[in-house]
Amino acid sequence: MNHGNILKRSWAVVWQTRALWLFGFLFALTGGGGGSFPSGSGSNGGGGGVSTQPGEHPPFSMPSLSPNTIVTIVVAAVAVVLLIAVVATVVRYVAETALVAGVDEMESTGAKLTVRRGFSLGWSRRAWRLFVTDFVIYVPVTLGGLLLVAIAALPFLVWLGHVVALQIAGSIIGGLLVVVVILALVALGLLLTLVMPYIRRRVVLAGQGVRAAVREGVSLARRSLADTGLMWLILGGLRIVWSIVMIPVFIVVVLVALVVGGAPAGVLYLLTHAWLAPAIVGGTLFVVVFVAGLSMVAGMFEAYTSTAWTLAYREVSAKLAA
Repeated sequence: MNHGNILKRSWAVVWQTRALWLFGFLFALTGGGGGSFPSGSGSNGGGGGVSTQPGEHPPFSMPSLSPNTIVTIVVAAVAVVLLIAVVATVVRYVAETALVAGVDEMESTGAKLTVRRGFSLGWSRRAWRLFVTDFVIYVPVTLGGLLLVAIAALPFLVWLGHVVALQIAGSIIGGLLVVVVILALVALGLLLTLVMPYIRRRVVLAGQGVRAAVREGVSLARRSLADTGLMWLILGGLRIVWSIVMIPVFIVVVLVALVVGGAPAGVLYLLTHAWLAPAIVGGTLFVVVFVAGLSMVAGMFEAYTSTAWTLAYREVSAKLAA
């Protein structure tokens, strides 16, 4: 495997294909390579019995809400969060499928990927199978990991007693067991990051189910361990460098978001002399610009790494099939 050619080819493909920018952005926006921060909001209202001078604004006071109103608000908030989570999950797997299948199609046919073609590739059963693959693999691993940590921490229960010697021994044994379990889980996580790129491409490109994709993906990684391991190390190193580069980018995005959100909020406050509307407008604009800006930059890197793994998969598959 010529790792240098793959890295250069990946950059050329991503830079020349604007559709990949969009799908990388959607992938990062919905959890593939970025995140968002919650924003606080409040409500303004007049307080009964509060005396104010003419021209002054009443102090903030929480309105009294009935239990039924509180329950309705909570249920509505949970429903909105669940809806957003479902939509984000769908968009994430459609975008990832489009990234993988789109690059593979371009390399096979030479035709440039369009946004419409990308959505056609992404909105398919392959995206659903990709979701099922992640669910079947990561949910048991996560639950099993939590269970192992809980079992390893059982010796700490000796602190419920009053025997100092047992408390010390239990702490030592429990601490060692927890460390061993955590190290084992870290090793398992690293192993998954090595084989999952091939497993995912067996699902998307070969149309395989979970069991067959896992078997073939692990086999590909094992039979090309040196080449695949080196690609894994290179892309992991690039991700560390990218994280460092993102620090000044983060600062710039925050400053831009503050300007975009703060300017109209300030103007609105001067016009209304109230804080609620400016806070909502300014906060909303800040969050939109902040999340979109970081996701746009992070999406370029996600598109690049996905393309590199797709090209590596194609080369390894062709080499082992020969």
